[in-house]
Amino acid sequence: MHRLKTLLGLILLSCILLCASCVHHPKPDFILLPDNPPPALPINNVKVALVLSGGGARALAHAGVIEILEKNNIPISVIVGSSAGSVIGALYADDPNAKHLKKKVIALNKWDLLDLNWFAGVKMLWHLTGPVQGSALKFFLQRNMKAKDFKELQIPLAVVTTDVNRGEAFVLRSGPLGPALHASSAIPMVFNPVRLYGRTLIDGGVASPVPVEIAKQFSPQLIIAVDIGTSPDYGPVTNTYELAMRSLHISYFKLAKWQTEQADILIHPDVDDYSMFEDKANHDLYEAGRKAAIEALPKIRHALTKAS
Repeated sequence: MHRLKTLLGLILLSCILLCASCVHHPKPDFILLPDNPPPALPINNVKVALVLSGGGARALAHAGVIEILEKNNIPISVIVGSSAGSVIGALYADDPNAKHLKKKVIALNKWDLLDLNWFAGVKMLWHLTGPVQGSALKFFLQRNMKAKDFKELQIPLAVVTTDVNRGEAFVLRSGPLGPALHASSAIPMVFNPVRLYGRTLIDGGVASPVPVEIAKQFSPQLIIAVDIGTSPDYGPVTNTYELAMRSLHISYFKLAKWQTEQADILIHPDVDDYSMFEDKANHDLYEAGRKAAIEALPKIRHALTKAS
């Protein structure tokens, strides 16, 4: 099994680097904006802060959780998202309707969001770029969101990115949505980093995979965190690739565990069997989110009653 996973990983990496479906060579996504984001609208009287973690395709589970929260009238005052969680959070903050959200994401596959470029993939060996440019993701957001700016959202949203030069989380709550969501989802070695507000930004999950500490800044009565991360495989590693992937996974897992312990309610869908680039189990992932949210409902209701 370990050797099979290694082989699949190497095949995926090889495909990303060497086999491209794009013939165009778009320029790196350097956005000409001021050195700082515009002032964000204040967020006051927060009852429930919903925190959505990163996890690639497993983010379908977030949509399932949201359906159950909405059906049970759990008020969501602010959404804090990292990586894929920021995309699901933005779609719902733009149009707070769980049925609409499900329709937008249930049929997604990885090629709807990944635009491969062979030339950029080779250039990453000596330039700050990646084989995925982010154009497909931006096109998906343009087609599925009315809001173009944070201030146009119906639910306040905080998008977590990682400032790679400063080694810290950088939270965006104002300005254009597209570049912010692109940056939050910019998986290192896969997506182009995003140059924004004088910073080089990458996947929010690097610095804050389950950004509960960001949600705390809004002084909510209740923090509900949804973690779609998976447990690392343990046991012996057989090659350097496995060693690198295992090391990254352990670091992510430990940081996520520390963050989720700070939440009032943790919802952890059973998604361990699914990869970040899974695209043949969308309904299963969605149902895993629904199931985990249903199981958490008694605790959520009790905590809301206690907070009132």
